[in-house]
Amino acid sequence: MLFSSIIIGIVSYLYYFKNLLSSKVVTNLNFDLLSRQLYALPEDDVNQKVSTNDFFKSSFNNISFLHGIASGDPTLDSIIFWTRITPNDQVDPNQLIPIHFKLSSDENFTDILQDVQTFTNSLIDYTIKLDITGLNPNQTYYYKFYNDLISSDIGQTKTLPYPDQEDDVKLAVYSCANYAGGFYHAYKFPVLKNSVDYVIHLGDYIYEFANGVYTNGTKLGRDHIPEHECETLEDYRLRYALYRSDKDLQNSHAKFPWILVWDDHEVADNSWLRGSVATSGYDFLKRRDEATQAYFEWLPIRPQKNLSKIWRNFKFGKVFQINMLDTRHYSRDITDYYHNQEFIKNLVEYEDRTMLGYDQEEWLNRRLLDNDTTWNLIASQCVVRDIDFSLPETGGLGFPFEEFNQDAWDGYIANRNRLLNFIKQNELKNNVILSGDFHIAITSELSLPHEIYNVETGEGTIIVEFTTSAVSSPTTFPKHFNESQSLIMSKELVENNDLIWNDGYWRGYMELNINMNNVTTDYYGVDIKDVNFNNELHLAHFVVPKDQSFIDRESMYVNSGAMNQKII
Repeated sequence: MLFSSIIIGIVSYLYYFKNLLSSKVVTNLNFDLLSRQLYALPEDDVNQKVSTNDFFKSSFNNISFLHGIASGDPTLDSIIFWTRITPNDQVDPNQLIPIHFKLSSDENFTDILQDVQTFTNSLIDYTIKLDITGLNPNQTYYYKFYNDLISSDIGQTKTLPYPDQEDDVKLAVYSCANYAGGFYHAYKFPVLKNSVDYVIHLGDYIYEFANGVYTNGTKLGRDHIPEHECETLEDYRLRYALYRSDKDLQNSHAKFPWILVWDDHEVADNSWLRGSVATSGYDFLKRRDEATQAYFEWLPIRPQKNLSKIWRNFKFGKVFQINMLDTRHYSRDITDYYHNQEFIKNLVEYEDRTMLGYDQEEWLNRRLLDNDTTWNLIASQCVVRDIDFSLPETGGLGFPFEEFNQDAWDGYIANRNRLLNFIKQNELKNNVILSGDFHIAITSELSLPHEIYNVETGEGTIIVEFTTSAVSSPTTFPKHFNESQSLIMSKELVENNDLIWNDGYWRGYMELNINMNNVTTDYYGVDIKDVNFNNELHLAHFVVPKDQSFIDRESMYVNSGAMNQKII
């Protein structure tokens, strides 16, 4: 098959020149994507006339670094490094372009630890992803990509702490970044403050919608490219190229190592294992396959053998571990398509219904039970807490959230109850959920249905959940609401649902400071419509003490949004 020949040719030439030229050549992981098509069928003939005769050319240097650099998925002794080059001259699409990578222990590159060469070409959209090993734990490193004519910016990154380390670890937590929706100020401020060690992104890194659908970036000079909805590999590549052109996003990637998972919009709205709102059947599987390839090409995530399995675990010394879930694509049962809400409503309490798939559920249970750190963090794309959005006094959120968000864990009640029961039955303490997706900031405590929960004291809490707002996606509150109207709705929302706090007006992010005694969470808000916005708002502050499953009532304070009046 022609496709197989292409792969064999690429791999053969890479390893041939690796052995022939230098021991300092490292493999670009993105070439592996070409042999990992998830749903490639016989009729998916790539129809590319690729010759292996000119796969290598060592002299091409006329490039630019237009999309920044990045690092991610740190371990104790390795980190993923990423960049993309843009050729400035006409290049044979099958030609391998050489790029050098340099790693140093200091910003001035006086202590060079690694200086290696790799290759890229058009088959992987000129992206580069390296898994650099042999590093030391808890070490800050500096890096750059370069050739004889040009160098990228200098990046900074960090490995995970030593296994016995007890130092504080600081995280920035993001979700839902819509380029056409507004400016990426949320990415900017942790860089300016130098306030975190690592970045956690809970999904919706891009949005697939056409410009003018859901958001319109024309007035902000942030139109979506391509203008139509993304469906093909080329579409998704262009959309990532647009998003990665944003300087605030580039600066965050260059400053901190990122740990990411996807949600639905990296593929399609309200997607699940076998479909989405706009696509189903084979068309969806092909679309997801191409979106997945672009995702791994463009982001600093370490691919597993099964590309659809991105759930994984990171351990930060003795302080905490974080379990990055895939609540979206791996094995989720059918979800809310807007037009099938009554059908889904009849399924939400079905005992076998799952968001995670039973193998991922079992994996999570093992991670929670076998944890040897102080804290267990669960990173969920979607909100886990049960929330009723039918708000009679303020009119509610409207379609499709007249009552519950059935695309979140409220559509998979048995799966949520299994998780909560497991934590309670095993008497597991010091667990915290981080979530996003819903574009409003929420702090809440979770308990099992029909069991006692007291919002005044926290009694009955099984686990705390911190839900971040969106980087730049629109609020799920009515779009015409001003801050005062949003506050009134927030008050009704928290009182009706026994939530701790909510802000539905500001876009933003969370910062967590995690140590052996506490998890401290601070919410920040930004104005996504003002290009010159330079003063973030500190919205709220909460602390979860060790061996206490609920939030400390004495430590809470809020500057925006609504605190539950039963607590004050």
